[in-house]
Amino acid sequence: MTDDTKKPFNLNMHTARLLMREPFFAALSRRIDKIASTAIPTAGVRVNPDSAQFEMLYNPEFFESLSDTHRQGILKHEFYHLIFEHVTGRKPTGGLKRLDNVAMDLAINSHIANELPNENEPGPVIGNGEPMKACIPGEGPFAKYPLFQTYEWYKAKIEEDQEE
Repeated sequence: MTDDTKKPFNLNMHTARLLMREPFFAALSRRIDKIASTAIPTAGVRVNPDSAQFEMLYNPEFFESLSDTHRQGILKHEFYHLIFEHVTGRKPTGGLKRLDNVAMDLAINSHIANELPNENEPGPVIGNGEPMKACIPGEGPFAKYPLFQTYEWYKAKIEEDQEE
């Protein structure tokens, strides 16, 4: 007799795997509430407006569709938003706009580009029917952007490019 019921996605198993490989993220991860939600397409972090605690919202279907390498990369990506204070001290006063998110992603993904869906190894199909690809300096529409710049640098560069 076999059990054909599908087990729900368990983020804890993948988070634990990351923490064993890279203990730097362990203390931070313990301070983040992780909440499954299909209301978002991928994942994101925020400060909960009611509890003032860090939260990571994640779509379990999206995470389940990723390779182990990409799962680890997405977890690190979300943790880096907290490390780089993108949702606290450096959050724009008028709130986050798409431009801010792209610029923040470029700053983060410079450090973890080989762990994310990219031009050579796209991720799952989401939203618009295209395979997911991370915003990575030196690739795709950001081919002329250098690695390892700050969120503010990438934001200014994108705005400059849009004016041209």
